[in-house]
Formats: sequence, C-alpha cells, structure tokens
Amino acid sequence: MKSVDDAAYAMAALSAAVVLFRALIKKGLLTREEAVRIILDEAVSQAIQAEAQDPREPGSEANRHCAEILKLIAERL
Repeated sequence: MKSVDDAAYAMAALSAAVVLFRALIKKGLLTREEAVRIILDEAVSQAIQAEAQDPREPGSEANRHCAEILKLIAERL
C-alpha cells in the first residue's frame, strides 16, 4: 500500500471519529469534557509512541503529527 493511501485512511478515520464524538455530545451521551479527555489521552499515547521510535523509522513523524492534530481537535471540540 502506498503512503498516500495510508494517509488517506488515517484522515478518513480521524474525520469519522470527530463526527462520532460530535454526534455523541449533541445527543447528550458524552460530555464535552469526556470527549476532550479521550482525545487528549490518545494524543499523549501517540506522542509517547513517537518519542520511543527511532526518528529514522517509518511512522515516527506520522505519530508526532497525529498527536498534534489530536490536540488541535480537542481544543476546538
């Protein structure tokens, strides 16, 4: 699979997760604070994983970017 395909799948999954969180918040099944905490927990996990990887290893930069994107989403949710 091409790296472009990997990025497209990751972006689609991220978009679906944001839509799901917003729908759950709107329906009252999840509070905004809970959603932000869940997203920030995942961002921390991705950041830790990126720090543990060798910078030359494929995917390490993607994990750093993923952590940053998740932090931005949590701030705007």
